[in-house]
Amino acid sequence: MQAMLPIQLHDCFACGMDGVAGVQLMSTNVFNKRKGALLPKLRARGDPPPRRMRAGEGARDAWHANLRELLQSTGGTVVRGFKLYKLRVDPGIWKDPAWLAVVHAVVATVLPSGIAVYTDPNAQVDGADEYIFVPSSRAHGELTEAQLLSGEWHLGSVVGGSAVFEARFIGHEKLQGRAQSVVSSNPDLLVSKPRMIVRLPPHFAEWFRVNERDGAVDNLAEMMGAPVFSCSDPVRDHAETVDGVELYATATRSGEAYVDGLRGIKLELHCRGQLLRGEMSIAEARRCFFSYFDATYEKVRLAQVKRFVECCEALPPPHLRAL
Repeated sequence: MQAMLPIQLHDCFACGMDGVAGVQLMSTNVFNKRKGALLPKLRARGDPPPRRMRAGEGARDAWHANLRELLQSTGGTVVRGFKLYKLRVDPGIWKDPAWLAVVHAVVATVLPSGIAVYTDPNAQVDGADEYIFVPSSRAHGELTEAQLLSGEWHLGSVVGGSAVFEARFIGHEKLQGRAQSVVSSNPDLLVSKPRMIVRLPPHFAEWFRVNERDGAVDNLAEMMGAPVFSCSDPVRDHAETVDGVELYATATRSGEAYVDGLRGIKLELHCRGQLLRGEMSIAEARRCFFSYFDATYEKVRLAQVKRFVECCEALPPPHLRAL
């Protein structure tokens, strides 16, 4: 079973989208230039002001646990908000600057002087020491504090830029699987998604590595129809050994799959039976799975392209002429 990171590495945002090269933490200079337009989109009236934060050293695979432990040891309170990034865009395609505000959380403690001190126990994805944090009560207001810190929900991002860029970015990200699809141009419309345990099909991790596929292995597996289990499902603890009946029951559980997962499950059960009877070698089973993964991956890519084109065509004609 794959270990879950709390937030996807942000260099995968807009991976493959024309005119977007990646992201970088927003500098103070860039923030000062854009805060007049940016902050009203993220904050509610009365929210604490933005501040420069120093990153912690906690392991990212324990992101939620690190926050819970700091809360318990300090008696502090959770402050939810956004960490700011600058999207690196090609000015020849996108003339207006673009940014990304990723949902984040820190812990606030109050000194005897009455000054609130914010602490982030977690290390940053890229190893950077500092970042800009915008406290916001609008960051996943649908989640309670316990849910926010449980690790059972995918937290999202708010994108900013021209109206056309925002629509294209959101349309692109919503096609990239469960984790990246939690995105909006309005924090009030940003709705988290439950985390799922993805049961990787046999040989899938090797196929993913050999073919150097982008993103997270479990994310792609879910899009390709792999069985999924809720974080609260007792079966998740032995997902690798569930029987055929349970596998079939999971085939339609994910709303993120682009293809019917039944064919893959049937292939697995067929190969499992032949292996047990000595009618197939492991090498032969591997070839069967690799061939199935190659064909299924192409189906997923074609479906993504089709949906993205439909999304772009749905934009008003003046927007399309501006691209």
